[in-house]
Amino acid sequence: MKIEEVAKLTPMERLLYWIQERESIRLKRKAGQPPPWTNDEILQRYRFCNVRRMDDKVSQWFLNHWYKPNYGHKNMLVACCLARQFNNPEAMEAIGFPKSWNPARIEKILKERASGGLTNFGAAYMITGYYGGSKVSQVVWKFIHPLCESGLKMKTSSMREAWSQLVGKPGFRSFIAGQVIADLRWATSGVWNDRTTWVPMGPGSLRGLHRFHDRWIGTKISEKQFLGELNEIINHCRKKLPQSIHGRMEAMDFQNCMCEFEKYTRTLIGAGHPKQKYRGAV
Repeated sequence: MKIEEVAKLTPMERLLYWIQERESIRLKRKAGQPPPWTNDEILQRYRFCNVRRMDDKVSQWFLNHWYKPNYGHKNMLVACCLARQFNNPEAMEAIGFPKSWNPARIEKILKERASGGLTNFGAAYMITGYYGGSKVSQVVWKFIHPLCESGLKMKTSSMREAWSQLVGKPGFRSFIAGQVIADLRWATSGVWNDRTTWVPMGPGSLRGLHRFHDRWIGTKISEKQFLGELNEIINHCRKKLPQSIHGRMEAMDFQNCMCEFEKYTRTLIGAGHPKQKYRGAV
């Protein structure tokens, strides 16, 4: 669909279109078809995350190289925290899965990488809070080491309960804590009974809800309103999307889609555009 046509859609129609078109691009590319994978000029030009967060390249690496081979390991919380604080498969491959916790060894390897001009941090997430010293030392010693010392045992009956145990710890504000728990759900056994209905309120998905409801982008809303509005959208999407798409999606995926929907809508109306380009047109 051309963007002139997309601009005429209602917010719900546009969201449903974006989800289906982005998933179509993923499947065409996976099948080895040459670009362009879409007629949509915005999706051709700019990079957007996949509909399902675990289909993204970085998440796939962690799933296949760390989580599945070490499923249920006693240090899986540490592994998920390292994964999302650094968000860089090359750096994590260098340190290896943390079967035993040795912060000095991890710090040494990552600092050697940095001194050699290699990148340790991915660009997707921002490290919050600064305690002095290098970012590597901060994450290893100030953010993750205290979790190991505390012996924190995660409650895996629900996403929200597990998140509530982690959020507020140094380096783990609401969004990054949610990303860790979203990974932990795939990396260790648990009931996770609210995985289709609950997510923490993230800045990108909140902006997406504001775009969806045509509100000022800086509007403050409660967590209750956030979850109510998001679940209304989720329920509608489950009725309208093919089972092959919505059957693979959990609440974290819909939160992800609202974040990408905001970036898409922002570009469509000329209010900005994503930073990263995409090779979808040639």
